[in-house]
Amino acid sequence: MLKRLLSYLEKQLSAFDNNFVKVCDSFDFDAIHDMRVAVKRLRALMILAEKLEPSFNIAETEGELRQLFKLSGKMRDAQVQQSLLADYAQNLNISFGEYDLWLRNFEKKSIKKFTSYLKVNTSTDFTRNLSQTLSELFNRSENAQIVNAINDLVEDLLDKVREMNEDQQHDEQLHEIRRKLKQCNYLLSVFDKDDPDLPKLSETLQLLEKANNLLGEWHDHDVAREFLFNFLNNKSTVDYPGYSRYKLLLEKTGERKHFLHMEIIRMMESELGNGDLI
Repeated sequence: MLKRLLSYLEKQLSAFDNNFVKVCDSFDFDAIHDMRVAVKRLRALMILAEKLEPSFNIAETEGELRQLFKLSGKMRDAQVQQSLLADYAQNLNISFGEYDLWLRNFEKKSIKKFTSYLKVNTSTDFTRNLSQTLSELFNRSENAQIVNAINDLVEDLLDKVREMNEDQQHDEQLHEIRRKLKQCNYLLSVFDKDDPDLPKLSETLQLLEKANNLLGEWHDHDVAREFLFNFLNNKSTVDYPGYSRYKLLLEKTGERKHFLHMEIIRMMESELGNGDLI
C-alpha cells in the first residue's frame, strides 16, 4: 500500500506540474480543470496525512497552493459558464451576446489577477514543501496504518454526508457534501480496484462518480445563477430591452438546478444513504 500511495502522490504532483505549465502558457480550459483536480487530490492526501499524524498542519503544508487554487477557480468558473451559456442559447434559440461578453471580460480579469499573482513562480514553488512533507510522513507509516486510515476517513466522511443530508434545503450543505464525496473518491482511488479484500470498491467508485457528476452540474447551475444576478444587478425591465431573455434564462437554470437537487437527494437516500460502501 505504501508503494501505491507514494506512486499516487507522485502522479498528482506530475499532473499539477504539467498542467500548471499549460495554464501559464495558454490558459487552456482542460488544463485549468486538470490542474485543479490534481490540487484536490493532493488535498485529500493531506487529510490522510492528518489522520496518520494528528500534528500534521494542512494549512502550513499547503501554503501558497491555496491562493493559486482560489484564483484559478475564477478562471475556471468563467470558462464553464461560457460553455453552459452556449448550450442554453442553442437549446432556447436565443442570443445572449451581452452576457457572453460580460463573462469573457470576467475571464480576462481573472487571468490578469492569476498572472499577476504568479510573478516568477514555477510549479515546484507551490508543491516543493508539500511533496517533501507528505513523502516523509507516508514513509514513516506502516501499510496497515495507511489502509486503516483510508477506511476510517471514508467512513467518517460518509457519516458526515448522511448527517448533512437531513438538511436538504440549504445549498451550502450540498456544496459541502460535494467536497466530501470527492475526497472519498480520491482516497479510495489509492486502492487497487481489483483487490479481493475490497469486493465493493469498484461499485462504490462508480457510485461516487455518478454522485459527483450530478453535484458538479448542480454546482455549475448554482454559479450560473449567481453570475446572472450579478450581471443583472444594475438593470431593470424598464431600461434594459433584453431583460426578458435573461429572466427566461434564470427560470430555466433554476428549473434545472432544482431537478438536479432532487435527483441528488434521491440518490443520497436510496444509494448512498444505507449500508456499507467499502
